[in-house]
Amino acid sequence: MRATEWSYIAGRVLVAVLIASGVLAGAVVPPPPAGAQRSERPPKLIQLSYDESSGDIGPDRQLAAFARRTNSLRFATSYNEHRASAPGKYRPNITDTDIHGEEASHPWIPDRDHGGRRVVRLVHRSLFHRGFAKVSVHARSDDLVDAVRVRIDRSDCASDPPLYPVSCEVRVS
Repeated sequence: MRATEWSYIAGRVLVAVLIASGVLAGAVVPPPPAGAQRSERPPKLIQLSYDESSGDIGPDRQLAAFARRTNSLRFATSYNEHRASAPGKYRPNITDTDIHGEEASHPWIPDRDHGGRRVVRLVHRSLFHRGFAKVSVHARSDDLVDAVRVRIDRSDCASDPPLYPVSCEVRVS
């Protein structure tokens, strides 16, 4: 055999040994410490709220979702063959003291600059024309998702006109 044939064979054997050692090394790697592992608990939608009030600072109609262990959230609804969806914006400056647990006391609201106005408008129209509205909420944390479809019934909502025409809270869990 010539030297080039030997170097070719030696190179192939070396690659096979490296691949085999890499596979075996991957099999015996210990798991990361407990603090570094990702939580296996999925996100959880706790409550969906819809409120209308006039004269306040900000929008007259407000849709909000309260969720635990959530990195992002998305709202979707439909009414009379019209559909709308929007990503949620986390609002740490708003707190609902009725919801227990630090993680769920701040709401996610539809991003009004990315379809949220349309979502809230369709929920409003559906409530006042049909008496109910259905809202799909997808709460996401890493690759885990809590997808919930919530029905808001106007008959279950509190009403105190003219200050608070409609105030609804639907508990999911």
